[in-house]
Amino acid sequence: MASPEALALSSFADIRLTASQQLLRSRSSVTLQGLQPILPGHSIVVPLDKVTRLCELPEDEMLDLWRATCQTEQELRKQLGSTASNWAVFDGWFAGQPVPHAHVHVVPRKAKDLEKNDQVYVALEQWTPSPRGISETPPAIEWPEDEVRKKRTSDEMAAEAQGYRMAMPGLGSFPEEQAFASHRIPGSHLFYASKSGLSVALVNLKPLVPGHVLVVPRRSVPRMEDLSEEEFDDLFRSVRLVQAALEQVHGAEASRLGIQ
Repeated sequence: MASPEALALSSFADIRLTASQQLLRSRSSVTLQGLQPILPGHSIVVPLDKVTRLCELPEDEMLDLWRATCQTEQELRKQLGSTASNWAVFDGWFAGQPVPHAHVHVVPRKAKDLEKNDQVYVALEQWTPSPRGISETPPAIEWPEDEVRKKRTSDEMAAEAQGYRMAMPGLGSFPEEQAFASHRIPGSHLFYASKSGLSVALVNLKPLVPGHVLVVPRRSVPRMEDLSEEEFDDLFRSVRLVQAALEQVHGAEASRLGIQ
C-alpha cells in the first residue's frame, strides 16, 4: 500500500474529497482522514466500490479492505506514536451506519486519551463524516448496563454453541480448548472452526445482545499485524461466514463488528 498520487475516490457520502484527505490506497480500498475525527488520527478505510454492506464485496475486495485497515493502523502508529487501535464497522443501517457506503473506522489510541476507555464506542456511534450531520439518523440501540449483564453458566454457553453449529456450513475440527488472553475456553463453547484450523468462533460469557460472539485466530497474538498472511485472511473469511450465519439465525439485517 503506497501513498496516493491522485484521488482514488472523489467523494464519500456527500463530501467532495481533497488529496490531503486521502492517506493511503490499495488496489480496491482507500484510507480517508480528517472527516470529523473523534481522536487524533481517526481515519476510515473505504472500498472503492460503493457498497452498503461488506457482504456485497467480492472476497478479494473484502480481504483487501481488511489488509488496508491493518496497514492504516501501522502507518498511523508511525505518525502518531499510538500504542493501540480500535477498529469498528457499523455494517448496515440498523447497526448505526450513518451513510450508505461501507467503511472501517481505525481509531489510534494512547494511554489516558479518554476519561473512560469505553467512551470511544459512544463517540463512534455519534460520528458522521460531515459537520452538517446526516439527513436521517440510524435507529439508536439500547445497550444493557454492565451491571445487568450476568455471567452465564457453562451449560448455557454450550447449548448456545451447539445451536449455532447447526447453522454453520463446512466446519473444520474443533480443538479441545482455545486460548483467549489468559482464559482457556472449552471446546464445547466453540461453534465454528475453519477448515484450515486457523480460526475459531466462540460464544460470549456476557453477550451485549443475542448473537454477540467472538471470532479469534487459533494462535494467540497481541496485534493483527503479528498474524501471518494466511492466518489474517482466514480470520476475516471466518468473520464473514460467522456473521452471515448469525444474521440468518437471529433474523438480523445488520451487524456491528469490533476489533480491539
